[in-house]
Amino acid sequence: MANAPYRIAHRGDSTTAPENTFEAVKAAVDFGCEGVEIDVRLTKDNKIVLMHDEYIDRMIFNGDGVTQHIKLRDINWRDLGKIKIPYENHLLPDFPEGGIKIEKELFDYVDNRMFGRDPESPYRNAKKSTIPVLLEEIIIWVINNSSDVFIEVECKDKGMAKYLEEVLLRTNAYDRVILMSGDISIIDEYQEYFAKNKKLKNVKLGANIRQLDDEWKDKLEYFELYEVGLNPDRLTREDVHYLHKKNIKVFSNLGDYAEWWESINLLQIDGFKTNYIKEYTSWVSN
Repeated sequence: MANAPYRIAHRGDSTTAPENTFEAVKAAVDFGCEGVEIDVRLTKDNKIVLMHDEYIDRMIFNGDGVTQHIKLRDINWRDLGKIKIPYENHLLPDFPEGGIKIEKELFDYVDNRMFGRDPESPYRNAKKSTIPVLLEEIIIWVINNSSDVFIEVECKDKGMAKYLEEVLLRTNAYDRVILMSGDISIIDEYQEYFAKNKKLKNVKLGANIRQLDDEWKDKLEYFELYEVGLNPDRLTREDVHYLHKKNIKVFSNLGDYAEWWESINLLQIDGFKTNYIKEYTSWVSN
């Protein structure tokens, strides 16, 4: 993959294991991807755990027809760590021939299947499951098992900066971790927090800005950013050139279809997120 953009596995390799789990991260690293994107939130006792949604319902549904409308923020880690995340119906489907241009359609399909709402795919319980995992455990494992894979940590809750700083200090992993968000209030919070608190040197901060408009160009004049995320349908060569002149890396958001894959090298972006890292690697190799 020399001179190719970094392959960043979105939520880990969710074709192999449920999203945002240790097994999904391990599968992506074992496959040889350059980066892994994960989502994190806070538990009631301020532990940082891999989880995309505010509520845990989607991840723990096991086909019994019962959903538990429980906020992750209302659960202590001791209790959350005992909860099972099933494999069955939680994996991404096989890669479609034409690729995936509208990510919402993919995730709507997975959610319907996950909750047993797809009549063509009745819920099957394979009795295989995993458990939630702490960010610190993931960082330690990645550092111990790879020399250069980076972790892009998408932060979903406000008030996490202090606890993230503590994790990075304990693991000494600030050069391998990027703290980013698509929520402007969280982005603002991190910019202010890490500007005032100098315990971490060279902390890498990112922002999923989706589109480089005039408002964001103004913000970039005083923000300290290592990378930004832009949507494939809003990303131009001029945007990449503009950001590179400011020494900001460009990681594109999801686009898993051949036309986008063909554009990646022409745009000279630094990395791109994909749900189908194996299929992309096979495509680019051929």
